[in-house]
Amino acid sequence: MIANVIKESGASLVFIPEAKETTPEIAAKLTALGVEFHQTITGDTAILSSYPISEATQFPFMTKAVVTVGSIEVAAYAAHLEYRWYATYLPRGYGAGVPSGEFSEYGWDKIPGGAVTDAAAVNRVNEASGRPAEIAGFIADARKERRRGRVVIMGGDFNEPSTLDWTRRTAQLFDHHGVVLKWGSTQALREAGFVDAYRKQHPNPVSHPGFTWPASNPNAPVSKLTWAPEADERDRIDYVFHYPDSRLRLVDTQVVGPKGSIVRNERVDETSQDSFVLTDSPWPTDHKGVLASYLVRG
Repeated sequence: MIANVIKESGASLVFIPEAKETTPEIAAKLTALGVEFHQTITGDTAILSSYPISEATQFPFMTKAVVTVGSIEVAAYAAHLEYRWYATYLPRGYGAGVPSGEFSEYGWDKIPGGAVTDAAAVNRVNEASGRPAEIAGFIADARKERRRGRVVIMGGDFNEPSTLDWTRRTAQLFDHHGVVLKWGSTQALREAGFVDAYRKQHPNPVSHPGFTWPASNPNAPVSKLTWAPEADERDRIDYVFHYPDSRLRLVDTQVVGPKGSIVRNERVDETSQDSFVLTDSPWPTDHKGVLASYLVRG
């Protein structure tokens, strides 16, 4: 299914979280479909590329590959950050899956006292996840790649919302319950000069929320798709980022996958102005993807 979705989307560089042993199978299936992809996998993240891969490096929550597009070398990073300490559930009145420490007594269960609206407390839990620290490591490595003259693109599943989405404009929407927060990982990327491809093309988080979680996968029961069944848990937690470069021009970004999401234990079709890439193949996951189209010039 994943190979069919990749082919139908037209993507030439694919970041796969939770890849495990499936990546060689996906690459083989793409070859059978008449599309040749190179592959690299380290840990549970993988990169598929229709362009040659010359180097591959493993990080704790990322895979890096150097991809050659024409005469341009691209340092591409696939990320899958820690899923626990999922602090975005606290304002929704649910535990954040904290193994130990603050709020750990709730696990993933509903919090008897209701929504946690103290932004400082939410931020503490998010920082404890280690996600912002991993992004800091990426930023440092990407700086070295830029010094080598390489274009830098990164994407994947952050398990963390965007600092551009939890703003005053959305404070009373999507069960944010008034919380406005500069989420650590995306805030660090923003301060380092990286561009959030989806928000660059679609700056309004109200008209174009770009939710990627939880996707209404028609092949799975709703009970398997929601972790906060009495809340609106929709968030944009899957991303593509790039560092500004004169050789790289962002052309378009779209959400890939079903228009439906899960809201309060129900399947709901999105009524936003987001643009979706709808595939004919069955959708294989509980996340939606992000398709960013770039023009690369030497």
